[in-house]
Order: sequence, then C-alpha cells, then structure tokens
Amino acid sequence: MADANKYTGYSRRHRGMARLSSSEMSSDALQKRFDNARFTFYDVSKGACGTTNVASDFVVALNSDQYGDGYPGPHCGETITITANGKTTTAVIEDECPGCPYAGLDLSRGLFDFFADESAGVIYGSWDFTNGN
Repeated sequence: MADANKYTGYSRRHRGMARLSSSEMSSDALQKRFDNARFTFYDVSKGACGTTNVASDFVVALNSDQYGDGYPGPHCGETITITANGKTTTAVIEDECPGCPYAGLDLSRGLFDFFADESAGVIYGSWDFTNGN
C-alpha cells in the first residue's frame, strides 16, 4: 500500500505555484537569458519610457513582445547585461522597438559601436535581465 504522506511536500509546492500571477509565470519570468538575439542600432532621442538619451548612452529599445503594456512599460529603467562578439557590458531599457523580433534589441549607436562597427548593421548575441526580473 502506498504511503500518502510521502507526497505531502509536492502538494505544498504546487499550492504556492497556484498563487503566482500570470505575469510571474510568463516566459520572461521563466527565461532570464536570451541567446542568439538580434541586435540592431537606432538614433536615440526621447524614448517610449519617457527619458531623453543621446547616442553615447548605453541604452536599448526592447522588442514590443517583451516591452509590455502601459506607460512607461514595465521594463523601463531596468538594467540588462549584453554579450556579443566576445564583449560584455550593461545597458538600460529606455525605449520600445516595434520592428524587433522577440528577444531582439535596438541598441544606441554608442552601445552598438562598443560591440561592432556600424557597417555590420546587424549582430547577434545574448542578453539577460541583470536585476533578476
């Protein structure tokens, strides 16, 4: 005969998961690192997050699928860590990129130049939410 008490710990863990909101269980909440992401560059100005930036700022526009709803978007001001071409740095989400694919980022010219010459046009790398979101 099976021992019912043997499985008590499992039900406790599942009850806790039921209390998670749908946003906490989104793919972004489960996936922290995005590999083989497409990076392009753009001319920054006043972004969708409401701040004004200059080309030398290490800022990004996050793809619309991950940007979220509302003003400012829920990821505005968050720091991310980006790796491409053997280099790693951090940047701040300050804008939305409607034309970027899921996990794709539009980088300020200064940030793109850190990784590659602008003549490359598009580079690929990885990024993650630095602050654990």
